[in-house]
Amino acid sequence: MVSPDEVNKRVVLKPICCGECGERLAGTDASPHRHQVFEVPQVRPFVTEYEQHALRCPCGAVTAAELPEGVPTGSFGPSVTALVALLTGVYRLSKRAVPEILRDLFGLSMSVGAVIGCQKQASEALAVPYALALQASLDEPVKHADETGWREARGRAWLWVVVTASVTVFMVHLRRNTDAARALLVRAAGVLVTDRHGAYNWWPGHLRQFSWAHLIRDFTAISERGGDSERIGNALLGETKRMFDWWHRVRNNTLARSSFTAYMRDLRRRVEALLAEGAVCHHPKTEETCKKLLGSADSLWTFVRLPGVEPTNNVAERSVRHAVLWRPWRGT
Repeated sequence: MVSPDEVNKRVVLKPICCGECGERLAGTDASPHRHQVFEVPQVRPFVTEYEQHALRCPCGAVTAAELPEGVPTGSFGPSVTALVALLTGVYRLSKRAVPEILRDLFGLSMSVGAVIGCQKQASEALAVPYALALQASLDEPVKHADETGWREARGRAWLWVVVTASVTVFMVHLRRNTDAARALLVRAAGVLVTDRHGAYNWWPGHLRQFSWAHLIRDFTAISERGGDSERIGNALLGETKRMFDWWHRVRNNTLARSSFTAYMRDLRRRVEALLAEGAVCHHPKTEETCKKLLGSADSLWTFVRLPGVEPTNNVAERSVRHAVLWRPWRGT
């Protein structure tokens, strides 16, 4: 319900006679039932035409009138450019879908090429806000980073993202390496939550948190290899389940964080003991994974030591999810 002063049209309905005896009724209900119906008005483009006259001087020169400052040389003004950027960027519509929705909703004709032109204009206009957003992310206490495949100028590229409590910043880079990670994150400050991708290894281990959602995949792979590897993997999965059960209770305020921290001391000892077993279990892949995890053990437990740090990288993965869904359409 909107407030009375926001109502565009008001229809007053009063019964003429009593529904029981038929007696005529008069008066006003001090608090009538309010039933509101919302409609979207028809919107049509507002078209401004500039007649640029060209006049000849007695000296023979012809001078043409110039467009006023701020008037675009193309056919679409800032509001249309912003709408195209909103539809393609925030709502993730394809370049072919945008002209269709503009035609259907607003009666506005636009080519796919014009959509691309509007995107370029919006990108240029957002250059400064983008730089400010990237700068704002640098000193955030907790960051989540991720990357996924992309296409740029018909070639292979990567879409990177850093997510903080206040801002999400994307970056397209031709590489999935340390240089790209540094271009996005700039410098090590605060806690960084990621998967185990080596591009982030320059970040201090005690300020990095590995995503336990990815560790579950590693432990599952270990459990599927038979022998001691299977026993170790199943035990690691069991400890992981126990940890998440406790963590969810912390988030639901049914387990005190102090109790959680105490419980995790024994769980950490058990997990690291299992990893030590896996490092000498005579299965090459399991040994390699376990040795790497033991070598980066600090990055397994940052979320236990520091409040505000999550044990998963879900927020960053959700941010690049649309790119994953787009990949079949973009040829990646």
